[in-house]
Amino acid sequence: MTGLEESLLRILSGHPFQLLLAVHLFAFPTFRRRGHFWLRILLTALPVLLGFELIFHLSPGGLFPNNPFLDRLFLLIPTAWYFALLRLCYVCTPREALFSTSCALVLQHAVFNLFWIIKTLGAFPEYSLTALLVTWGLMLLLYGTTLAVMWKWMEDREGHTLPKHRVLQNALVICAYVTFFARRSTGADFDIYPYLANVLAASLAMGIQIGLLHETELALRSEIVGQLLAAEQKKQRLTAENIEIINRKCHDLKHQIEGLRRMKSEAERDAYIGQVEDAVLFYESAAKTGNETLDLILMDKQLYCKAHDITLTCVCDGEDLKRLDTMDLYALFGNALDNAIESVSSEAPENRIISFRTGRRGAFLSIHFENYLGHAVQMQDGLPITTKNEQNYHGFGMLSIRHIVEKYGGTMSVRTDQNLFRLDILLPCAET
Repeated sequence: MTGLEESLLRILSGHPFQLLLAVHLFAFPTFRRRGHFWLRILLTALPVLLGFELIFHLSPGGLFPNNPFLDRLFLLIPTAWYFALLRLCYVCTPREALFSTSCALVLQHAVFNLFWIIKTLGAFPEYSLTALLVTWGLMLLLYGTTLAVMWKWMEDREGHTLPKHRVLQNALVICAYVTFFARRSTGADFDIYPYLANVLAASLAMGIQIGLLHETELALRSEIVGQLLAAEQKKQRLTAENIEIINRKCHDLKHQIEGLRRMKSEAERDAYIGQVEDAVLFYESAAKTGNETLDLILMDKQLYCKAHDITLTCVCDGEDLKRLDTMDLYALFGNALDNAIESVSSEAPENRIISFRTGRRGAFLSIHFENYLGHAVQMQDGLPITTKNEQNYHGFGMLSIRHIVEKYGGTMSVRTDQNLFRLDILLPCAET
């Protein structure tokens, strides 16, 4: 075997390459990729892969052959490098990148220890074609299993906020374990128990990471359910008040209709009729789209808009929206309307105008939001961004909206022109 072939075997089966694949396993299905993605990957991954191969040639026994702790600590350099790689190649927050890198380190650690169990039992060279096949077989098995188990959380993670302190705490514990406790066996040739213990520890660590994702999802759902219950209670209370107003007005109207006809003052007559009309219109302002969740959202937003002199109009048939999960529907329309309300709140009263409509366009459901916009908006990656001096723009929640749209196989676009902000969403209609 030539020196080039040996180097290639070491690169393709070594720690940096295993960790590189694991990092992308957690990031590729989860985060949106930045421009020139593959070029970014190439330029950021090659220095680590080639650098470690150069170090092996300069010091085959490791940089710190007499100090296992420092030798293991040195292996955390690719972990830190790949954390930066995620930030450069994907659209993700630091805590999301840290979470993904921590998961990748756990998974690579499990592959490493399983490899040494098989190597100890099989007695083949550490860097050979057999070692490469074993390593790739283990990666295919473990990485594929992990992808299947975590796919649901990985697919839904964008837009969810992982708890910062828990993510940092887990990352520190994982790095500390790999550095302080993970060792190659130095006992008998068939002493595989330390490796088995490390595999068990890696399994527990991955379970904790999965639990954190599940806990975050439950917290998000609990928050939305709480908002829905509060909106339902508010709707019931307001409906009861509206009915009471209508009943009282109808009762008065029955006794005063004759007096109304005899009123000589047109102003007095108009004022009384206006009171009755206000009561009726207030009662009828409760939206009835055919979708209970959307009705609750609109009830809440319409009441807020009425109290703040904002005109909110909608033309919507909620039947086509029933394919959307309740939480997704609440997040999509709630975020879109909250963004619009916040945007127009600083405008002059005559410009506080919001409208949206839904309707079928062939095999697609079209959702269109529109509101007045009296300011310039900066765009990044197809979405508005929020700066310190522009706290009333549409930056909040847009990532969550886009994630929900993509989850259902749809597309969205944002346009700003002629003092209007337009958000258009196309979702495939449910098959009938």
